[in-house]
Amino acid sequence: MKKSAKAKVKIKAKSKAQTKVGHFESHWGIFSIQGVIALLIGAYLLFSGESSNWLINVTGFSLIALGVVEIINILHRHRNNHSWGTQLAISLVEAAIGVVVIISDNHVLHIALLAGYALVDGVTSMVIGFTNFTNYVSRFFWVACGMVSSVIAFVIFADQGLSETTFIKLFATFLMVLGLTSVFFAIHSRDELKKLKSGKK
Repeated sequence: MKKSAKAKVKIKAKSKAQTKVGHFESHWGIFSIQGVIALLIGAYLLFSGESSNWLINVTGFSLIALGVVEIINILHRHRNNHSWGTQLAISLVEAAIGVVVIISDNHVLHIALLAGYALVDGVTSMVIGFTNFTNYVSRFFWVACGMVSSVIAFVIFADQGLSETTFIKLFATFLMVLGLTSVFFAIHSRDELKKLKSGKK
C-alpha cells in the first residue's frame, strides 16, 4: 500500500511538472524580446512629437515586428517538437493588422483593429492569469495587466470622436502594459524552468 501511495505521488508530481514545462515551451528569451519591443515602441509613441500619420505607421511596424518575433518562436517550438498552431495564428494576425494599419488611411478602421487587438490581448492575459498561475503575485500581475488593457480597449471603442493623437497615446499605454507583462513573464518563465531543472537533479 505504501509503495502504491508513493508511486501515485510521484506520478502526480511528474504530471504537474510536465504541465509546467508545457506552459513554458516557448523560450523565455522570446517573451523578453517582445516585451522590449513593446516597451520601446510604446514609450516612443507616448512621448514623441512626430505627426500622427507617422506614429500610426510606427504602430503598424511594431505589430509586424511582434509577428516576426512570434515566427522565431514557432521555429523554436517546431525544433523542440512542440505545438505551434496558436503561435502561427498570432503572428499572422499581428502582421496582418500591422500591414492594414500602414497602408490604410481610414482612422475608424485603425481604431477598430487596434482596439480589438488590445481587447483580445487583455482578455487573454486575464484567462492566463486565472488558469496558469498558482502564485498569487504572478496571478495578480497578469490579471491586473489584462484588466488595464481591456479598459483601454473599451475607452477607445466607446469614444467615437477620439482624435488620432489621443488614440495613439492610449494605444501606446497598452503597448507599455503589454511590454511589462511580457518581460515579467520572461523572468517568471526563466525562474520556473530553473526550479524544474534543479528538481530533476
